[in-house]
Amino acid sequence: MSTRSSLSGCRAASKRHGPKAFSAAAAAVLLLGAPTLAQEDGAKSPSFTPLVSIKELMEKTITPATNTLWNAFEPPTEEAQWAALEEAAVTLLAAASLVALGGTGPMDAEWASEPGWQAYNQVMIDAGRDALEAIRARDHDALLTAGDVLYPPCEGCHLQYNPGVINAQ
Repeated sequence: MSTRSSLSGCRAASKRHGPKAFSAAAAAVLLLGAPTLAQEDGAKSPSFTPLVSIKELMEKTITPATNTLWNAFEPPTEEAQWAALEEAAVTLLAAASLVALGGTGPMDAEWASEPGWQAYNQVMIDAGRDALEAIRARDHDALLTAGDVLYPPCEGCHLQYNPGVINAQ
């Protein structure tokens, strides 16, 4: 496929699904990392090399997503508000899945391999999944509960792995 026809296909997809859906998909591809073929006992299997640091994932995706979820104090009254919450929950889940793999930062691989880090990250994933289910069910109370579950592990993880982020707020 030529670059020109590839770009035409991207524009067509953007028109069909809307710019936010297209940009979210493009961001997911970029954040997932570069696919490579790993050799293990002669067999080729896909693996991923992180392209960004955990700090970048936190600052550019997780923080805006969680802030959107936590700022939903009142029940949404319009479909667009629910859609924005759904986008935030999906973004949180995608980014949390990537955080579990580590990143390009100097301590990222070490942190991602630690059981404490993995436990914090799993709670983030579980709360994100609960938030997404609540949003899709249009259940504002369940969304607030998911947000309440999400906050303590975020703060605990920051205190343990990046204490400066708590005091910088």
